[in-house]
Amino acid sequence: MDENNVAIQVLSHTPGNFLSAETVKASNDELAATVKAKPSRFAGFAALTMGDPNAATYELERCIKEHGFVGALIDNHSDGNFYDGREYDILWTKAVELDVPIYIHPAWPSQKANEALYSGGNLQSDKTSATALGAFAFGWHASTANTILRLMASKTFDRHPKLKIIIGHSGELIPYMFDRINKATGFFGMKRGFVEVMHNNIWITTSGMFDVHSLRCLLGNMPLERVMFSVDYPFSDNKLGREYFETIRREGILDDDEIEAFASGNAKKLLFHQSN
Repeated sequence: MDENNVAIQVLSHTPGNFLSAETVKASNDELAATVKAKPSRFAGFAALTMGDPNAATYELERCIKEHGFVGALIDNHSDGNFYDGREYDILWTKAVELDVPIYIHPAWPSQKANEALYSGGNLQSDKTSATALGAFAFGWHASTANTILRLMASKTFDRHPKLKIIIGHSGELIPYMFDRINKATGFFGMKRGFVEVMHNNIWITTSGMFDVHSLRCLLGNMPLERVMFSVDYPFSDNKLGREYFETIRREGILDDDEIEAFASGNAKKLLFHQSN
């Protein structure tokens, strides 16, 4: 962190949808101990058992009130359940009450999705390509975009207009499709349109994306105050993040004040309620 000018890292466990509530609680307690040891350098996102909305809601409140966590990080689905049912309203209500964001992170495809999209043909014998296609090459990101759009279609953001959601990887493909999605979501019947929801309820990190082309696309569709830098460590390297900023400066994509907002200011406002 020091070598690459990283002041604070927000830590999280891999989401635990298939773990018991007791195991998730223990993992959050372990994370809290790590954060407590270096509170000026670390913050925490809670893991939640998203297969059980009531248990997830209880654990979110516990972690925020007892441990001072700054939000939660969850898989984008729980075995094909994308959280757009009304049973999850209890969780979204609690997140709004606590004024914390929920980070929706890509998850491995469900068995049904694997069978439908990532098997058969050449993929039947090429498991390496099947894994990449279903996950980090493409499938993760399309699936997470699907989660966000399903939340919109289910009127979740109408019922919870102050809900704060974070997604990573420079928007999980959504910015590239922004105009087309905006036109198509007219069929959703939302009280607020796609653009209004994206600009008011969604924050996007660049986690693991260090090319300026995707950043330009992202900034062309989202307000800068909704865009945050992220490394995605340990899956990406802090050094790549430092080099990314050098490229941003060299190509004049952001000025110094904008870089400060992107690098830390926006996250301070969202996660720590700091104005600067």
